[in-house]
Amino acid sequence: MGVPEALLESVVAYCSAQDGDEDDLRNINEAWDGAAAYLKGAGVAAPQETDERWPLWFEVMKGLTLDGFDQRGAQFEQGKLADNPSFRRKLNQLKFASLPDVSDSDTQGGTA
Repeated sequence: MGVPEALLESVVAYCSAQDGDEDDLRNINEAWDGAAAYLKGAGVAAPQETDERWPLWFEVMKGLTLDGFDQRGAQFEQGKLADNPSFRRKLNQLKFASLPDVSDSDTQGGTA
């Protein structure tokens, strides 16, 4: 899917990739899709542009997209591979979203 065409110029500028090549644009689009999936998994749906929450959602999307774009490579710290916090948050969100639903009867200590 990628960044909607109407928002692309703003997102590319936010990522400081105006002079980027096709690979940069592909990475930005993939980071955008990852950010959207992350928010959806956290229960945050994309609001309509007329919704008062839209500017805040768009700022969060740009921030997550930039983070994904900047963190796309391996990180090394003192010669060792360092943990990527952005990747870790997304992995944890996937884990939480994949947990089975638990019914009320399972958590109330009742007998079946």
